[in-house]
Amino acid sequence: MSEILNMLDINSVLKYSIALAMILAIKLFCPIISRIIIFIFHKIFKVDTKSNESGFYGPLKFLFTVTGFGFAIYYLELPEGIINLYNKIFRIILIAVIAKSLTNCLTPTSTFFTKLENSTKFNGNEQLNAFIAKILKTIIYIAAAFMIMADLGYNLGGLAAGLGIGSAALALAAQDFVKNIIGGVAIISDKTFEIGDYIQIGESSGTVIDITFRSTKIRDTQNTIISIPNSVIVTEYVQNWSKLKSRRLEVRLRLSLDTTTETINRCMSKLRTTLKTNENVIEDSLIVTLEEIEQDCNVIWIVAYLNTGDYNEFIRMREEINCRILEVLDRENINLVYPTQKIYMKTI
Repeated sequence: MSEILNMLDINSVLKYSIALAMILAIKLFCPIISRIIIFIFHKIFKVDTKSNESGFYGPLKFLFTVTGFGFAIYYLELPEGIINLYNKIFRIILIAVIAKSLTNCLTPTSTFFTKLENSTKFNGNEQLNAFIAKILKTIIYIAAAFMIMADLGYNLGGLAAGLGIGSAALALAAQDFVKNIIGGVAIISDKTFEIGDYIQIGESSGTVIDITFRSTKIRDTQNTIISIPNSVIVTEYVQNWSKLKSRRLEVRLRLSLDTTTETINRCMSKLRTTLKTNENVIEDSLIVTLEEIEQDCNVIWIVAYLNTGDYNEFIRMREEINCRILEVLDRENINLVYPTQKIYMKTI
């Protein structure tokens, strides 16, 4: 009797060992199998993409790993309830893997958009492609969710009827969402701004970091992320500072009333010469003039455009020019005065 029990134990251990070996073998060879399948897929559809960089690679590896567990379950001849449960889980995973694979391939620079541009008149930029990709990904995930719900036995007809009853309320609630989507499409198609641009919308300004269905996100100078609805942006006045080819420099010098006319003219002449020879100044834009004669000073007004649109570069150029202006004032022994205010006190 003991020999029979020992034989049964040995057979059980051997059977479970074989099942475990099947799982490990499939886990070991699934990267190779995945690459082969993707290679064949690329050859059929003429896609020039490395197999391990394909959007299908990761999901396929996971699917084959789950398949290995299935082989082990069937080999062990487990109870029917466990097999049915595995089959249901496998179908759900299969739907999720297909959805994930498709969405992974929807990148702005993917073959999908390349073939779309070649076969149609569509000629979107990377930002527009990214926006379209987000919409397609959402549709794919919604379709996958409905398929999973149907597989789990949910009555989609009843769900659709429920949605029909509440369609009016849903339409009202979705108005803003639709407006934001239309606004996002308008922003991208008009190319008002792109990710990385520095923009100003109303009182908010910052660098664009993302454009989604609902809103545009910008990061301001305080490193705070501001989310602005797309429907608001299309109705606001948008200033895109990144599109500038030049930036305006404006300086006012307040000279003492004791400064002679000869000194003022000589100073303005030297300022013109200094700024015209500066490589960062657009020569035709330069203005140096005696703007006003105020009660406490003479005001020299300097206006010039600097040949950069980048704000950080503009700050550097402005600093250099301000230093050159101060050097001219030092050579002419001209001191600047500050706004003053006279207060008269009546003594009693």
